Amino acid sequence: MTATSPSPARPLVAVITPCYNGERHVENAIKAVQAQTYRPLVHCIVDNASTDATPEIIARYANAGVPIITIRNPETVTFQQNSNKVASLIPPEATHFRMLHADDTMPPNAIADMMDVALADETIVMVAGIEKMNGELRTHNFPPECTFYESGNMLARFLSDEAHIPTAHVLFRTDAMRAGEDFYPNDIVECYIASVCRTLSRGKRAGFVHKYIADTIRHPDSGSLVFTLAPKVKAVIWEKLLFIERYGPAALSNTEYKRVLNRFLRVFYRRILFWAVSGSGAIAKRDLGRLASRGHKPNLLDFIASVAVWPYYLFLKRVKRPQAPPRWPADATTAAS
Repeated sequence: MTATSPSPARPLVAVITPCYNGERHVENAIKAVQAQTYRPLVHCIVDNASTDATPEIIARYANAGVPIITIRNPETVTFQQNSNKVASLIPPEATHFRMLHADDTMPPNAIADMMDVALADETIVMVAGIEKMNGELRTHNFPPECTFYESGNMLARFLSDEAHIPTAHVLFRTDAMRAGEDFYPNDIVECYIASVCRTLSRGKRAGFVHKYIADTIRHPDSGSLVFTLAPKVKAVIWEKLLFIERYGPAALSNTEYKRVLNRFLRVFYRRILFWAVSGSGAIAKRDLGRLASRGHKPNLLDFIASVAVWPYYLFLKRVKRPQAPPRWPADATTAAS
């Protein structure tokens, strides 16, 4: 079904959903898109050669109020490839798009709230917001006084303060996608984090909606990386180091970059020790080699130091919480000032 023409006042937005064996949850995702208050809207879905009732469920909504553009892969591809495939279905007249996984949902106002921020300034290339995880609001550490950020500053907060960007739920401008480049990198497990970091690193501005805009559902049957690929390859911690080293030097001051890198390396060293004593010696050996390849081969003192500071690290993270936003002075300025 073709997308409806955008009105002069509001541009067309696409919601993209990669799906594989989603019969238990994909209908909830479709209904969440149909319930959005924002118009014009189109829903793009790629069925990754599902072996369950997913195709039949999608077909039931062929004539729904929000048009659905859907294709089915002849054979199953990787989740990165499927994410890029569904992004390729975005109509050329759409100005913005947002991911919605087949087992996630969003409140009816989500797209409208995000587009209010996205359209406030023509330099805004990405909009994030507050996420619920299995019904619980996640701490995000973005100051309530600020909605608009220089993109590099939002990236710095992500790297330094561990500010939470729900990377599978952000709204992008479609021109953030570049010809000849996979928007979701095929060589990265955490490809959604990679797409956000890369977009923010390229400049302009970003927004943050101080309302909840996403319901992420994690369960053993969800197909989430937490339950499938991540436990097998343990790539998340390695890829976080890559993100720090790729984007930290430009986004952070020299002093802050060194602090963030050293803090994370201590976390990495402790994880390697844990893997070594818990039956994952092959993973520990692999990542020691990876660290060495980037000039971070640890010595005995590095391991001792990483364990010695662990109690203080836990105290900071769970009790003192230095990354929590302080109250802003009345005359503090923002990117919108």
